[in-house]
Amino acid sequence: MSLLDAGQGFEPCTVYLEEVSTDDDGNTLTRPSATGIPAKARFQIQGQSGTSSRRAEQQEEGFETERVYTVRFPRGFPILGAQSQIGWGTDSEGREARWSIFGDVQRYNSSRRTRHVVYTIRRS
Repeated sequence: MSLLDAGQGFEPCTVYLEEVSTDDDGNTLTRPSATGIPAKARFQIQGQSGTSSRRAEQQEEGFETERVYTVRFPRGFPILGAQSQIGWGTDSEGREARWSIFGDVQRYNSSRRTRHVVYTIRRS
């Protein structure tokens, strides 16, 4: 069994897959599903660049914070759409914290045994 698919460090989470809907005007929209599916993933803090750090300082300092993580699911997990969300941890009121996918999926296509997919998630 590969450490890319199991092992220590995988935590339970809820994945809200991207779904397509139509608004009152007939426009097609994408949004996270209202119903989540249970999953396990590995979360790792991601260092922020100087640009994002400066942007954080220019906002309402002390009132708004931004946290960025990378997340990796076992290799058999379906590819997530850009509007998918991940429920992981709790917020300040004890509810499930929702994390949004930020940027494009990062595909590592090295060898058959080590290929995997990584997402960047953000909570503002």
